[in-house]
Amino acid sequence: MLSMTSALALAMQTAAVPAPPACPAGLAAGSARIWVYSAPSAGARKTAKLRSGSPLFICNAKAGWLYVLYRDRRHSCPGTAAGLDLRYTSTCASGWLPRHRVAIVSR
Repeated sequence: MLSMTSALALAMQTAAVPAPPACPAGLAAGSARIWVYSAPSAGARKTAKLRSGSPLFICNAKAGWLYVLYRDRRHSCPGTAAGLDLRYTSTCASGWLPRHRVAIVSR
């Protein structure tokens, strides 16, 4: 049985370990500009353009499309090369990209 001090120390150690990023990092790949879509379909509304090499975070996938979060002029999106913690997704711009337009950097 753990003493109160030991239990508290164990709880503090566990709380100090950060959760792994939930959305792995990637890069926009392909031509100079890549369209971001509002839904996973080529017929969906185009909402933004990303430059080839722009960092992004992959948070979902559907039938050859990836739901990505990224930084733009209005959104900070504070992820790292390791990925993006789900607590910070509200600070990102988002949309769908065709799978072949994304290079995955971390898993």
